[in-house]
Amino acid sequence: MRVDEVVKKVDDILIENYITEPPVDVYELARLNGVEVIEKVFPKEYSHISGFVSKDDGMRKMYVNLLDSPNRRKFTIAHELGHLILHPEELQKNPNRSILFRIAIGELNKDPLEKEANIFAANLLVPLSMLERYKDDKSNNELAQFFGVSQDVIGYRLDLLERSKGNVLAKTS
Repeated sequence: MRVDEVVKKVDDILIENYITEPPVDVYELARLNGVEVIEKVFPKEYSHISGFVSKDDGMRKMYVNLLDSPNRRKFTIAHELGHLILHPEELQKNPNRSILFRIAIGELNKDPLEKEANIFAANLLVPLSMLERYKDDKSNNELAQFFGVSQDVIGYRLDLLERSKGNVLAKTS
């Protein structure tokens, strides 16, 4: 799936759920998509895992590592929702595909499905249209608090916003 297709899917979800202001409540979106979110401490041997989705007794459940920061847990939920919405057939065939291993922001993930789920999560938590509205009135720290994400995520999204403006200007010149 192309990046613009993932972004369009997120935009559609935001519109369908009347979400026009941050922060995006990913817990509610999971519930609306029939997913129970369970936050718990993972055993030590699984501490490098942030979350995963499973189907127990016909119910979709999302397990999120309680030892992660609240912002990381929100990203994990958004990422796993991305898998559920973008990759339902793949999850049916291979349920292990939904396991989110902890990777630092900006670090490359070579798996195309993981990239798509990350793009989905970033666009869900910090839609560029919303960021554009508030970026001039708030510091990066204030933006991070306002959107309910880390300063690293805000920095990454602001950088992407600036690059996308440059691409638009280049196309119109």
